[in-house]
Amino acid sequence: SFKLEELVTISSFLNSFVFKMIWDGIVENARGETLELFHSVHGWLMVLYERDCRRRFAPEDHWLRKDLKPSVLFQELDKDKKRAQLLLQYIPHVIPHKNRVLLFRNMVTKEKEKLGLVETSSASPHVTHITIRRSRMLEDGYEQLRQLSQNAMKGVIRVKFVNDLGVDEAGIDQDGVFKEFLEEIIKKVFDPALNLFKTTSGDERLYPSPTSYIHENYLQLFEFVGKMLGKAVYEGIVVDVPFASFFLSQLLGHHHSVFYSSVDELPSLDSEFYKNLTSIKRYDGDISDLGLTLSYDEDVMGQV
Repeated sequence: SFKLEELVTISSFLNSFVFKMIWDGIVENARGETLELFHSVHGWLMVLYERDCRRRFAPEDHWLRKDLKPSVLFQELDKDKKRAQLLLQYIPHVIPHKNRVLLFRNMVTKEKEKLGLVETSSASPHVTHITIRRSRMLEDGYEQLRQLSQNAMKGVIRVKFVNDLGVDEAGIDQDGVFKEFLEEIIKKVFDPALNLFKTTSGDERLYPSPTSYIHENYLQLFEFVGKMLGKAVYEGIVVDVPFASFFLSQLLGHHHSVFYSSVDELPSLDSEFYKNLTSIKRYDGDISDLGLTLSYDEDVMGQV
């Protein structure tokens, strides 16, 4: 019901409105109607922001707050100021992405220091050693890492590779071997041939396979995949895992929101199906004249 240029104006106002409510301390002490107003406006803002993420309509840097210096926000977070925490909780998009990455890396470093996971002159962190056979990398990694405690997973993990002849490979460095192991493991678990994940048609984005249950321990394998991705994020290791946006929305819990629309997410699963559905929605004539039936073919283990 709005033109794109109107949506740009509306989203700019909503972004400023929510920012001011948080930064001026109104939300901290809000009750009743004021709190309801905030959640209502914030919900509308996020609908527009997520739409812009899917298909851009706003100009470059539209969502950033030029009057908020990242250094000021970092200082407030160090002092545990409530408004800074609420800002990151509700509208992190007002801060440039590179600054959010720096903030996260800083938080990880502080946590590692607190947990004693950093090498110092007076103490050495606990190290977990694992031995991985090249021919059974996924199986060995799964067996040796899935039972690690949370702190051990966050700590130092040293990998020793054994080649196909059963001989230890030379050259154990600080983090390079573990990085190689992590990259190889992630490549294997997201290979559609393993059938834990499938890819969408067209842009080949990953999502969990509906037939992953063929693996007896498929739920434990998914948990293991999550831990490996978490470790990669924690250590700042970039991995190439292009998830489908509808799956990311599920992971982020967006489907619990009253503003969530599964139809909006449909293009990321099947763009052709979405196009056909929306053409029916906009059809001006009598829909029964089209003589439509709706069916869906699914390939399950080679059987359609």
